[in-house]
Amino acid sequence: MTLKPLIPLLLAAAVPAAFAQGDREAVHTFQVDLDAQGRVTSIDPVDAIPDATRAALQAHIANWRFEPRDGATQATRTYLRVATAGESSATSTPRIISASTGPAMTHLTQPVYPTSELRRGEGGVVVLEIAVGADGRVHDVGFHGDRQQATRSMAQAARDAALAWQFTPEQVDGQPVASTVVVPVCFMAVNPDPYSCTWQGPEARNLSRYAVVNLDPVVRVDIPSQQIAGF
Repeated sequence: MTLKPLIPLLLAAAVPAAFAQGDREAVHTFQVDLDAQGRVTSIDPVDAIPDATRAALQAHIANWRFEPRDGATQATRTYLRVATAGESSATSTPRIISASTGPAMTHLTQPVYPTSELRRGEGGVVVLEIAVGADGRVHDVGFHGDRQQATRSMAQAARDAALAWQFTPEQVDGQPVASTVVVPVCFMAVNPDPYSCTWQGPEARNLSRYAVVNLDPVVRVDIPSQQIAGF
């Protein structure tokens, strides 16, 4: 069995049991700008997205409510991260697994899979709490929660890799701001089952492997529950 560590940008979230086995999973990032009154002025994809998928997602996003932190009366910019399963076609649209706001992930390096665990075929989940500076660089990496579902070697490998990651920070009044994000790193088989790598986030919420949580986003998003497929 071939194993490798997985970080959220590279593999999609655990999918609902109702999802088809062959569903394509992906993460799409949008830049969202709000004016000083908290009104959305633009929602633009950061990376290339197929036209049909982009149109379908933007139609959903147009109905979501974005709220500046603490009722800020300054222009803000955030990055909306949307995990999906399935593809757009004449008869269907991608199903939304999760969506969150925060800094955009721009450069991620894979952790090195510890040799002993790789030889044994052992997997695990490391949940990192990462301090991202206003410069987009990682300033500190800790572990989120009291217990990690991984060996000490996996935890160290995940932390070492995260120290080199880079982000595009959120902005308030045109100035980049620091943030703290919680990110799962999964050491697992290449073909995981639908519930592989779930983890417990803030407020004891069970989250999928594609979920990234910003502990203090400059803009929060409120999404109708019926539009989220969950996992």
